[in-house]
Amino acid sequence: MKMLFEIQNLSLENFFNFIDIRVNPLLVFKGATISLAILSLIYLGKLWYSYRFFKKRGIKNPDYEFFYGNFRELSKDKNYSEKLKKWTDIYGKTYGYFEGHLPILVTSDLDIIQEVFIKQSSNFSARKKGPLRRKDDDPNLDLFQSTKNRWKRMRMIMNPTFSSAKLRELGPILVNCTDRLIDVLNQDGQMSEINIAQYFKRFTMDSIWNCAFGVDINMQYEKENDYFNKCEEVFRLSANMILPQYLGIYLYEFRGILMPCITLIMRILSKIGNHKTLLPLFWLRMKIGELVKKRLNDEKLKKKDFIQLLLDAKSEFDNDTQNFNYSDLKKFLTPKEVETNLVLFMLAGYETTSTALSYSSHVLATYPEEQSRLYEEICQAFEADLSLINSDSVQKLQYLDWFVKEVLRYYPIGNSVVARRCTKKTTVKGIDFTEDMTIAVDVLSIHFDDELWGPVDPKVFYPQRHEVKRNPLAFMAFGNGPRNCIGMKFALIELKIALIKLIINFEILPSVNGEKDIEFEEGVVRYPKNGVKVLLKKRNN
Repeated sequence: MKMLFEIQNLSLENFFNFIDIRVNPLLVFKGATISLAILSLIYLGKLWYSYRFFKKRGIKNPDYEFFYGNFRELSKDKNYSEKLKKWTDIYGKTYGYFEGHLPILVTSDLDIIQEVFIKQSSNFSARKKGPLRRKDDDPNLDLFQSTKNRWKRMRMIMNPTFSSAKLRELGPILVNCTDRLIDVLNQDGQMSEINIAQYFKRFTMDSIWNCAFGVDINMQYEKENDYFNKCEEVFRLSANMILPQYLGIYLYEFRGILMPCITLIMRILSKIGNHKTLLPLFWLRMKIGELVKKRLNDEKLKKKDFIQLLLDAKSEFDNDTQNFNYSDLKKFLTPKEVETNLVLFMLAGYETTSTALSYSSHVLATYPEEQSRLYEEICQAFEADLSLINSDSVQKLQYLDWFVKEVLRYYPIGNSVVARRCTKKTTVKGIDFTEDMTIAVDVLSIHFDDELWGPVDPKVFYPQRHEVKRNPLAFMAFGNGPRNCIGMKFALIELKIALIKLIINFEILPSVNGEKDIEFEEGVVRYPKNGVKVLLKKRNN
């Protein structure tokens, strides 16, 4: 009390002198050191407790490193899917591993997947958190990252955008983009080895910009195209942001503030430079944002594309949906939500569909009998009149449909995102799920399961296996349940139109330098590490 009285009666002029006299720097240092030690012990105790997660539940898990968990082992070979499959072979259909000290449950048990993805989907209404993920209540989240009611509202509003009727209007645009692909391949690929994966990337980006934004940016013909190069840079930069991603993995409690801090730094750097030096994602978002603003301000600019469909979209509420209060929700997407979701469509559609086309080309070159059968079906369907190719007619080719499904079964692409996060405490098949607990699906083990895909060996490429009705959960190329891929129909139409045009114009042949067995690398998607090298022989139709 005496000391407090002395402080109160000090003049401001003498206050700092009092501090110098009364406060011992050594004591301050000791106090800070002790506090830090206590906090460190508390944090280490939390880590120790986290690593007991699976043991308490009687769930097997591979050996892990303290602090790192299994993440270093998982990321070493950049082949997430293969590692999960190997662990499944050792520990069974359901087991756990640790990303840092964050427990991830893995399963290939269809009964558990049925509960999580469908029956109890309302309790698992979030995606797995990425290492640089924003907070769940961040207004800048797109459909993929949104959770609970925000996700449900956005999905309801956006579903009609991907209806068959709306996609039918985009069919001619896709056909036109595919014709450009064929023209470029005619120029570059006549009986000379090409890495066809690079052509597919330009084609899918061209399709997205024309269908989504109504903008023709000459991406397939122009080799040094800013839009294409920026998109490529986004993926390169993402793969090289190792330190921030590791911080997000190992210190996952701080993920909510990590990404905003990185974003702030990036924005400051962008403001300092000019538009040429903008980081690629900011540059692309800026361009897309400008298009959205122009469309909002000028009715004359209306087009049949995703921008307009999303701006015009209203939520069509289903009165039978249980436990969902619509009254407090917006029935429109905000311009910012339109912008963020257009960025999502651009990045997701670019990498996934181009990769599927690359795998398809590898199969066509490797299995000439498959190519011959598809060629015959296409010729019979269109009778040399390729003007009949549209979003409806391509769906009628039965063997092509089986072929595409078999490619996606044999070479699943987006395996790392087939996961759900628990948003409400629940129990599934005797396993207690706490809020924020993540369950990931081992897609490869499911896609190569003898019981699910026999009697023909799943390791054999065999499109006819899709003639038989199977458990829909056995095919996870687009996920499953209410949160499956919203762009699935668009992707399949784009993929089929491209394959039809490719097969009708060229015979795809293996090249001397091509890989018989693809070497994979995996980030967000699983792709051919060295691309796909083939020879193209012009057909005499």
